[in-house]
Amino acid sequence: MTTIAPSIVPDVWGCMLIGGKSRRMGVPKHLLVQEGLTWAERTVHLLGQLVQQVIVAGAGVLPPSLLSLPRVADVEGLAGPLAGILAALRAYPEVSWLVVACDQPDMHQEALQWLLACREPGVLAVMPDVAGNGRVEPLLAYYDRSIRPILEEMATSGHLRMNRLQSLPGVKTPRPPLPLRTAWRNINTPVDLVGSSAHLPSTPCLRG
Repeated sequence: MTTIAPSIVPDVWGCMLIGGKSRRMGVPKHLLVQEGLTWAERTVHLLGQLVQQVIVAGAGVLPPSLLSLPRVADVEGLAGPLAGILAALRAYPEVSWLVVACDQPDMHQEALQWLLACREPGVLAVMPDVAGNGRVEPLLAYYDRSIRPILEEMATSGHLRMNRLQSLPGVKTPRPPLPLRTAWRNINTPVDLVGSSAHLPSTPCLRG
């Protein structure tokens, strides 16, 4: 398995997307608690070990420990991951991005390192095909700053689904090594939490 050394990559920042309706879960997923940390705190900690800066895209209450992070609002009129990814690219056009969801509790540093190792000149994005069935993952993915004009065109034309990118030259869709694939699992319902150590927040300051 190819990885990079676990050191800071100065031209790549991390972006955590929050603010989904969480209708199926019933509470904001980024505030679920696991091993003493909210999922938001855990995600930021993992990203922060590899990138120079982490930002939050989207609306929603954050734990007090994360209130100092830069935040960007989703691009008005857009929905889904494109709204947050494009907001980050507009706000900080000089950097590239590791973009993750707030509901991927099995994410780990090795998966992030693998994404960074997939970078090379001319690569616009790395959107993993985890199952090997042609369905790419737009989150826990890498987006080079040079992809912004393509995303702007998608936003203007109303084509909001990120999987439209997978057929473009420069967009890599590799399948992660088997030991890494669980990192892309996300949690959507209370049933999904069965067998997990995650639980709902118990302190008022984390509710919202």
